[in-house]
Parts: sequence; C-alpha cells; structure tokens
Amino acid sequence: MKEINILKENNINIIQNVDTFYNPDYIFIPINSNCSLPNHLLKNDFINEKKVTVSGYVRDVISFKENVFYSNYVAIENDFKELNCNNNTKKTKFDYNNLLDILIKNKENNLVNKLKNVNKITNLVISAINEEPYIYNNIYILKENINNLLELIDNLSMEYKAENIYLVVKNNDAGIINDCLNAIGTYPSIKLTLVNDEYLLGFEKFLIKKLNINKNYLYLNVEELNILANYRYGLDNSFKYVTISGNALKESKVIKVKKYCILDEILKNNFEIIEKDYDIIVNGLMKGFKIIEPKEMVISDEIFGINVMKKRKYREEECIKCGKCYEVCPYNVNIFTKENIDKCINCNLCSYVCPSFINIKKIIANYGGKNE
Repeated sequence: MKEINILKENNINIIQNVDTFYNPDYIFIPINSNCSLPNHLLKNDFINEKKVTVSGYVRDVISFKENVFYSNYVAIENDFKELNCNNNTKKTKFDYNNLLDILIKNKENNLVNKLKNVNKITNLVISAINEEPYIYNNIYILKENINNLLELIDNLSMEYKAENIYLVVKNNDAGIINDCLNAIGTYPSIKLTLVNDEYLLGFEKFLIKKLNINKNYLYLNVEELNILANYRYGLDNSFKYVTISGNALKESKVIKVKKYCILDEILKNNFEIIEKDYDIIVNGLMKGFKIIEPKEMVISDEIFGINVMKKRKYREEECIKCGKCYEVCPYNVNIFTKENIDKCINCNLCSYVCPSFINIKKIIANYGGKNE
C-alpha cells in the first residue's frame, strides 16, 4: 500500500478554542417502536441502553428518513433544569474491576468489549489521530484534557503492566506536540510517538502495523480514553466532540455538543454558511455520506464530523484502465477481475486517485463489497 497524504485546502482552518453547545431545544434518542416511555425523563436515564443527555418532557416518536443509523427517535423537549437521576459524580478509585463495573453500569458496551478480557499487555497504544482529513476531535480532546488523560494513561499502564506506552500524534500537529512535551515529563514511561500525516493511520490495524507492534496490545483512541477519564474523575459524559469544518463556512471548529441534538440546531446557533450552493457530508470526505436535510441528522455516538463544502461538479469519464485504484488499495481490490472485493474496507482511496472521477466505492458495493 502506498502511503497517502490527502491534499488539504489551505483555507479550511480550525479556530484554536473548542466551542460548546449544551442547550438544545430538543434531543432525539433512538428507540424501538414498542418502547414504553414516561412523560418526563431525567438526565442519565436510559432508553434502550442510550443515556438521556438532558432532562425534559417526552413529546413524540419521530422517523427521520435522512438518518442512516436508526429508524425511530423519541423527541425530548429540554426543560433546561439538568435534573439528574445520578448525582454521584465523584472521582472513583482506579482499578480494573471498578473501571469495568462503571462502564457496564453506564452501558458503555464498546469499551467494555475492549477491556473485559484484558489482564496484562505488552503495548498500550493511545492514538490522537482521526480517521478522516478535516476531522480534529482527538487532537482537541487531548489538548483540553491533557493532564487527566496522561494520568489515566499512566494508571492503565500500571494496571495492565504494559511494557511500552505509545501516545501517537501526527508530526505536523505542532501545538499538541508542545503541549505533550510540556506535560509528559511527569510520566517518563509514556513515549510521545510522531507519525506522518498519512491517510489510514487513523485506523487501528494500519497504525499498529506502522509501529511494528506484533505482540499483544491494547489500542484506544483519545476519544475513548476521554470517556474513561470522565468516569474516572466523575465528569460529565453527556456531550461529545464533533468537528464541523469546510470551505462553505465562515469559521471551522471543533465543538462540544449534547449527544442526540439535531445538526440543524447546531449549525444555526454556532456557524455561518457563506456559500449558496453547498454539500453537507457526514463523517468525512473519504468515507462519509451526503445529506440533504440537517433537520433530520441526529448527533448520535456514530457521528464524529460534518463537512460543509462548496458544491463542486465533476464529470465522470470513461475508465482509462490506468490501474491507480488497484495500486493504492491496501488490500489489492481489483474492480476489473473482482478479486478481493470482500476485503474492501470502504476507505475510498480508489475514488480519490481516479483521474476519471469514477465512484469506484459505489461499484464495489454493487459487486458485494462494503459500503459503510
């Protein structure tokens, strides 16, 4: 696989400070159609293992055609009182069993699955690299919470008896490199590891290969680490970081928003769109998907980035059989012979390098490959 540096537009710059949007009028929690609901919900109540992020009144069950992750949602009108069903937000003792108990209680299933069978590891890998260009969540989370996160990394390394601890950042993220160097001296076992700004290194399997790690390891990205840290230190986990960037915006920024609020409300309250014709792409320009109506896009756990880009027209040409799509593919998918179609990871490098502007990802999906 060739190492790819995705060409970025110089006029898309993220402002330095993280913005916040904690007061949506409504949130929308994914539900099953047969779910019974009370008239009023408290913050940190659960609906179908999804934690309610505000207190408020149950208004209606809604279907959003635009959203691809869930079918039905319950609309909760924010009462702006933040009435909490669990006020025991305090720093907890750190040990493996206690950490797992907290994660299980709070239905953090992805993290439970990552940690439940871990006893001793050789390598602890913490990645501050995002999967997509123009997405900066991990770097800004690390910047905002660096002391807590470094302490937690140290706790994890001692708990799991890790021999090597890697904190991985891109070598062109000068600001966070300086922040890390200033704070990391207290934790000499943590190795600040710099890698080139290359697409796919935000994916676990490619970063692990780049680091030449072939022994047992635990991999966490900074966002996952921050969720652990919030439980560790008794902090609020009702929000998430989302990068909203693009050349159709006056300003691009990373913003902390209440989970399950609507994209349209975030855009209207915090951003200015300066172009008349634009596309909204959810979860990245490489692997993401376009939406038409931001009123139907809920910021659920699966959403990490929004790109608002000037509409550009590409005219698809006939394939010239240059073979670039095959050369760049990390798994040698061949759209001509259909070889390795089942190994496609939907990274979209094939379409990115195609000189004929062919949507190769769509072709692979039609052949039975992935289209996540």
